[in-house]
Amino acid sequence: FSLLQSDCTISIVNQADNVYRKCLANGTWALKGNYSMCKAILHEEKKGKMHYQIAVIINFLGHCISMVALLIAFFLFLCLRSIRCLRNIIHWNLITAFILRNATWFIVQLTMSPEVHESNVVWCRLVTASFNYFHSTNFFWMFGEGCYLHTAIVLTYSTDKLRKWMFICIGWCIPFPIIVAWAIGKLYYDNEKCWFGKRAGVYTDYIYQGPMILVLVINFIFLFNIVRILMTKLRASTTSETIQYRKAVKATLVLLPLLGITYMLFFVNPGEDEISQIVFIYFNSFLESFQGFFVSVFYCFLNSEVRSAVRKRFHRWQEQHSIRARMTQAMSIPTSPSRVSFHSIKQSTSL
Repeated sequence: FSLLQSDCTISIVNQADNVYRKCLANGTWALKGNYSMCKAILHEEKKGKMHYQIAVIINFLGHCISMVALLIAFFLFLCLRSIRCLRNIIHWNLITAFILRNATWFIVQLTMSPEVHESNVVWCRLVTASFNYFHSTNFFWMFGEGCYLHTAIVLTYSTDKLRKWMFICIGWCIPFPIIVAWAIGKLYYDNEKCWFGKRAGVYTDYIYQGPMILVLVINFIFLFNIVRILMTKLRASTTSETIQYRKAVKATLVLLPLLGITYMLFFVNPGEDEISQIVFIYFNSFLESFQGFFVSVFYCFLNSEVRSAVRKRFHRWQEQHSIRARMTQAMSIPTSPSRVSFHSIKQSTSL
């Protein structure tokens, strides 16, 4: 009995999430086990899968809406030649970078499957490298926005020295060798699963993530200095150029944290708590997928220069349309009554 009692005592000890059976006073086991500490694994898996599917839908919907908004903004900047200045050219290139990133995101979603990941073929690695390149250009063009604003507001007399090719080098050229170095690192140290994700102990992804974090930090420093100057030096100024700068600063103040917060979320571990994981999934999916939409709204649709140029183009089209309508109406006016009566008289006399 003492041996049985000791066995029962050992069995009373319960580990988390395990089923246990109570040892009765007479040394025998209870007829039924206690399942109160167990979790419904299948139910949890179904809930997790449901949240993942909803997040995927949010991602696709957000990227589709962003793509439509970005394309409209791109063609507005393309057609409105009257507003071609360095500031709007930078906006245009930023929108182009977001279009290309969204396009490669769709390619990744439509072509990457578990089988492709395992095969690790060349084309899938090139798709991953292209996506990371255009993802990097988003950050470097935002850095170009910050550089231009900082030069125009803080270093007022230096704007004449700024050239378009400088920002093209910042936005399109600098990310290229960074991604090439990352691809070489992946090829030699983490050449698997189409270069998505990272293996434990391998830090090749920081080759391109590090510069992106660096330009984010520099941009935040720029913005802090810009806001300080705006609050002191430009508060009383009401010139049209100053108003444009203020609006550009407001747009950057909204978009830069948005871009940065979304990226920094990848470094955050939501933990094992179910609610925090769900919030993380939805929050990240929404912010990442709607970035292009916010960029289009703040840098194009709410841009007073763009709206004024669109309004002028629309009024010009209305005037041309009304002139054409009046000319068509004048051409379709019937012959005068006197001329009709003359012909009728002539015909009657001939009869």
